[in-house]
Amino acid sequence: MIGKEQNFGEALRHLRDARGLSVRQLADLACISKSKIGAMEHSDGRNVDPRDAERLDVVLQSGITLTTAARRDRLAALSMATRVLLAGPNRYTDLSAVLLKAGIEPSGDDAVERRTFLGAGIILPALTLEATRHGMGTSMSGREEFSVDEWQEIVVEHGHNYMTMSPDELLEVLMVDMIAIQYAGAQVDDAGARNLRRASAMLAALTAMTVSNLGRLREARRWWRTARMLADQSTDPVTRTWVRGSEVVRALHEQRPVESIISMADRYELELGEAPREALPELLGGKAQALALAGRSEEASSSLSKLEDVFTDLPPSVTGQGHPFGWPAYCLGFTRSYVHSFNGNYPEAEKAQDATIALYPATHRRGPAMIKLQRAICMSRAGAAAEAARDAQAVLESLPAADRIRPIAGLSRQVLNGIPASAEKLPEVRSYREFLAATQQMS
Repeated sequence: MIGKEQNFGEALRHLRDARGLSVRQLADLACISKSKIGAMEHSDGRNVDPRDAERLDVVLQSGITLTTAARRDRLAALSMATRVLLAGPNRYTDLSAVLLKAGIEPSGDDAVERRTFLGAGIILPALTLEATRHGMGTSMSGREEFSVDEWQEIVVEHGHNYMTMSPDELLEVLMVDMIAIQYAGAQVDDAGARNLRRASAMLAALTAMTVSNLGRLREARRWWRTARMLADQSTDPVTRTWVRGSEVVRALHEQRPVESIISMADRYELELGEAPREALPELLGGKAQALALAGRSEEASSSLSKLEDVFTDLPPSVTGQGHPFGWPAYCLGFTRSYVHSFNGNYPEAEKAQDATIALYPATHRRGPAMIKLQRAICMSRAGAAAEAARDAQAVLESLPAADRIRPIAGLSRQVLNGIPASAEKLPEVRSYREFLAATQQMS
């Protein structure tokens, strides 16, 4: 398994050595020149053609390891390239020039291998285009007009994207707007700046969730801190509450100790004081789930009852399905299913699962999959190990790899955790364990 922190070149060398291949043998198998393979192994992945990374993943049977490493290297290079260009009167022109230059650097020694990022469909052309647009606005008129309302629309769009887009693709488009909104912040008055901080806080929280889905948990923690800071600076109580509630929910899947998650939820409730009711469901739902996971069933049921009371008073603007930052009925159903599943109240869990799956929009694959995995958790804990393992594997196999995000992976492991040692040798259980091990190695 390739370490998360290896760059593209290190990962490629590691995989090639593990497969017992020489550079020439790999070049022949992948139909890539030997000199280019050699150059790739001694550099990071910022200039690697994504098609080459995908081809090498196929040849080396490494899932998406090299494709992911190349994307990670491009984002790291982008951060370094832009850090010194965020100030100054010519920052847009300077940034677009740097990005354009980065896009035409060769990736190997052969002239035939010289490709620009402009044909690769990755982050640099999008950001180069955006920086150039801002540069035109400032150079011709002396200032660039920024619409706060437009940024709110962008945040909503990213919220929708989070539901369906693969984490690696989403992170790239998020980075474009995370950099662009920093420029916007320098162009508005104090009232506009507060609204931009609200948008920035939500973008930062989405980035934290996306980074976590890619397995980069330490970075996710830092993004959550940034999201909280920006939310506080916005002084908007709804944003402050939503960010903290989202962090509590996500902490359940980020390998944080469950008791520390409960303490975090308690602390956030104290910090928020009299928060608006429409902003509370995420925080209350996350706390109820954490209590159930910790085995504190009476407190979990009490928190769920409090959540249900709050939900009855929510306006349609929050409970409707059109807004990605709302809290529709399927969110309540999900929390009911989770709490009852881990509380061992399987009849109520089954009732919630049946009702909730039907509530999800047809475009949502992940939500119904998580409900089905909770059903498998109930089966594994109730002694139906073979059926639980078989059903859980079927759920995962039906999902595209890009949809097997961290919350789904966490529930998948919980299915195994509920299977007793006496059932470990069942063929369905062995198959499921092997399937999980193989998919985790590829992620």
